[in-house]
Amino acid sequence: MTVFRLQLPGRPALTLGPDDQVLTIGRTAENRIHIDDRTLSRVHARLTLQGGVATLQDLGSTNGTAVNGAVLTAPREVRPGDTLTFGGVSVVLAAEARPEVLIGAHESGALPAVAYRGSATQLWQAGKAPGADRGHQALSLIHTMSLALIRETAPDALLEDLLAQLFTYLEADRGVVLMRQGQEEPAPLAVRNREGRAARGAIRLSHTLIEAVLDRGEAILLRNPADPDLGSRSIVMSGITTAIVTPLEAEGQIIGILYFDAFAPRRPFDEDELRVAATLAHLAASRLHQARLVAEVQQKRALERDMAIAATIQQRMLPPGLTGDHPLRLFAELRPALEVGGDLYDFFVKDGHLRFCIGDVAGKGIPAALVMALARTLFRALGELMEDPAEVMAAVNRRLCEDTESDRFVTAFCGSLDLATGRLRYCNGGHDRPLRLLAGRPLEEVEATPGLALGVLPGYRYRSQEATLAPGETLVLFTDGVTESLDPEGNLFTLPRLREALADRDALEPEALVRSLQEACAQFAAGAPQADDLTLVVIRFLGAQP
Repeated sequence: MTVFRLQLPGRPALTLGPDDQVLTIGRTAENRIHIDDRTLSRVHARLTLQGGVATLQDLGSTNGTAVNGAVLTAPREVRPGDTLTFGGVSVVLAAEARPEVLIGAHESGALPAVAYRGSATQLWQAGKAPGADRGHQALSLIHTMSLALIRETAPDALLEDLLAQLFTYLEADRGVVLMRQGQEEPAPLAVRNREGRAARGAIRLSHTLIEAVLDRGEAILLRNPADPDLGSRSIVMSGITTAIVTPLEAEGQIIGILYFDAFAPRRPFDEDELRVAATLAHLAASRLHQARLVAEVQQKRALERDMAIAATIQQRMLPPGLTGDHPLRLFAELRPALEVGGDLYDFFVKDGHLRFCIGDVAGKGIPAALVMALARTLFRALGELMEDPAEVMAAVNRRLCEDTESDRFVTAFCGSLDLATGRLRYCNGGHDRPLRLLAGRPLEEVEATPGLALGVLPGYRYRSQEATLAPGETLVLFTDGVTESLDPEGNLFTLPRLREALADRDALEPEALVRSLQEACAQFAAGAPQADDLTLVVIRFLGAQP
């Protein structure tokens, strides 16, 4: 059994294991490991515990993740004693230390004198014996219900059992469990009544009693139906002479009500009986609340696993690089704001042409990621069949209009670069215009008409434009996650700052240029959470091959 501890600065150690776990580390409360430090990204890294092996992965954080000082570029196994650094915060991973427990050697002789020695079962079964007093009966009931509370019992079955046990103990004539869903009026979940007078007609409950429990969380013992504070005309008319009403309350939330009443000649309920009913109601509510929290945690862990898988699948959809000998250099990277993102890019070489695209889906999270996957697949499939970027854009647009909602539009820029001549054909669909970077020449934007975003109007006509790249010229494509990076005061990075960050950097290789721009955005953000997906594609045309 493997158990790890993460020693967080100034906080109690967090225990991981022994069960398999997937958890995230970041600056916001949505993470299992929440570290409120501005050097961390909103969702910074992921720690996976599977089969006793702990693996750490950076999730595209701004300030990086390191193990023992080595910056992570891929998932890495971590062991006890390793120092894990997230941005500017370091934590230590350690194995859980447990004291050794020893049982002494066999000794002869009798036990020392004890106050009681006998069957433990007889203690709690005493309440079941004929003639046992109410105290023993109450202990027996509490023991019986305690066993039910620690078993994996469905909530409905648990409450029905609680109603049945208390109904017998209280010798009630009628009993009801009412459960609340949100802010709606409570509805009956379980009902019991005694044969005879109590079985006739509907069970009409006093609104006065129910309101007192729901609004004020009171446990009520009614001995006199004419009580001026709690009595009501409906109680008097019903013929009941005594009642117990107590809330099912956990963590300050009233999730339901336990109700019991009786008719004459049954003696009035007393305070001890109310105390037993209220205690068991509180224990049951706590058990239900715990079950709900466990279900939520399991659901969250399952979602984290699914999101981790989705993030891996999404990253694998994006091309890692170009294969073959081509007269160009190219590097691209997508850093999602969440685990999965709505940005996309693609590129491949066919018939001596580099076909490429970059896009940005409106919105974030899973819905945007699904549209991203569809759009990228369409660009790849249709780009293999069509040479004209405008035809590709029009075909992708038609399919997106058919298959997605109108609020899930995609801005995109699509191009085809002739690797023999540098001729560039391109089409813009509402996307930021790429920048052209060449030594000795001012930085300029690609001359492109805006066009309409994809997925808005199925019959929209796109048109291609042309330009020629000189040998050594660099094309910088980006999504608005770059220009709209935010600092702590809410200011945007803007296009002028991007142009400034590109000044005098034409000599950098594409990967170094991407890293330089990412660092410029990170420095501007100064630890503010990444507000949008950030994607960069840098293409350098080297010139025709001899």
